[in-house]
Amino acid sequence: MIFSLLFMNFLVLVEGLPVVATTVIIFIGRLWDAVTDSIMGRISDVTRSRFGRRRIYFLIGIVPVFLSFFMLFYSFGIQNESAKIVYYTLSYMFFGTVFSIVMVPYNAILSDMTSDYNERTSYTTIRMICSGGAALICAVIPSIVIKTFGAEHIGAAQIPGYLFMGLIFGALFGACWFIVFLGTWEKKDLPKPEKIPLKNWLTVFKNKAYKNFLGIFLSFQISVDLVLALFIFYVDIVVLQYKNYELIVGTLLVCSMLLVAVQGKIAEKKGKAFPLYIGMPVWMASTIVFIWLGPGVSVIVLCVLAALIAVGSSAGQLSTWSMLADIYDIDEIRTGKRQEGLYSGMTTFLRKFASGIAVLLLGFGLQAMGFDQNEYTVLKAGTSNFDPAVYAQSSVVLGIKWMFVIIPIILLAVCLFFALKNKVTSRRFNAVLKGIDELKTRGNIDALSEQEMADIQIVTGMEKGKLWGK
Repeated sequence: MIFSLLFMNFLVLVEGLPVVATTVIIFIGRLWDAVTDSIMGRISDVTRSRFGRRRIYFLIGIVPVFLSFFMLFYSFGIQNESAKIVYYTLSYMFFGTVFSIVMVPYNAILSDMTSDYNERTSYTTIRMICSGGAALICAVIPSIVIKTFGAEHIGAAQIPGYLFMGLIFGALFGACWFIVFLGTWEKKDLPKPEKIPLKNWLTVFKNKAYKNFLGIFLSFQISVDLVLALFIFYVDIVVLQYKNYELIVGTLLVCSMLLVAVQGKIAEKKGKAFPLYIGMPVWMASTIVFIWLGPGVSVIVLCVLAALIAVGSSAGQLSTWSMLADIYDIDEIRTGKRQEGLYSGMTTFLRKFASGIAVLLLGFGLQAMGFDQNEYTVLKAGTSNFDPAVYAQSSVVLGIKWMFVIIPIILLAVCLFFALKNKVTSRRFNAVLKGIDELKTRGNIDALSEQEMADIQIVTGMEKGKLWGK
């Protein structure tokens, strides 16, 4: 959350780097991050240790998490622009590597903790509520720390504030992984790890359910990434409400946190895709309203719209992360193998690669509209010559406004399209689990009913004789 909301803003408006250079840094970092995710997924699958194959990495990551986060927001006095670009590129690559070490095993561990369809939804609901609370803290407190130890207005004077923020939250994030280690568990009867050639990693795309899941997951997550990247620009530049930034984003996150519990109950009764049928249209409709907003808009209006966006964001987060754990079992009945790390790594690889491309295009878009970070900082500092009404009609403001509206609408429409095509329901997933149990104990699924066989074939897209890697 801190990275999504502040990193681009920090590099452009505080460190004074060109906006295109900043998006290139983010693109390279995410591309590297995507590669390390895939590698880490495989490493965690084949790891065997006294602390498990996933949990051991929660311990390993504690200190690197602290260092990597701190380095994102402090350049140790480097003044040369080219040197800064190199430094922040390497810092982000280091951060991405550390993030992969802890998050890929974390995203893969839920299927080891429980096989129950609704229990996984419940765990994901609790995870999203806690995540929402943490996100709220991380959306509001960092900017307060930055202003307290740095400066009230965005600019180079905020550098000390970012230093303190990086130290405080880096230490907090590092400590959290020890708590994660203590609060998770894994299966004990793990099969002997198999060697999987690199070319075989692409076999995940033969999984019909996984390809549809990617349509939902990638369109939603990229939409979130781009909205968060543009959010502070929209609040500060389009509606000139930077002083109320914490209140607006705080409203969004509080509502997201509260609504996750509601979305979880809906998912348990109607299926994991159902919250998307409600959340995506509400988010899209509320986004359209931003077209008509300008510098004179009431902060109350912005908070109401933020609350409506939260309906969509809570639905997407709950649905996508709870769906991912089910993909592992669907793959197992297809192949006879447990490959959580492979799927987790490939999923985050695709997300970060696609998101990196999107942010890179965003940077070129801002540059094409004529955005200049130094010119804007000087313009706002000279309050006597700054006319919000005139500035609101500039190509930069209009461009950011339309990007903030059109991009999420398109991506959320794609997400809704794939959600409507989702075939994995509670009944069908339970048939998959029963089929896995039969294949393990009897070597066949002849004892399943016709309905259960039909459900397995719908979910996997495979005939009976081809299941279990046959």
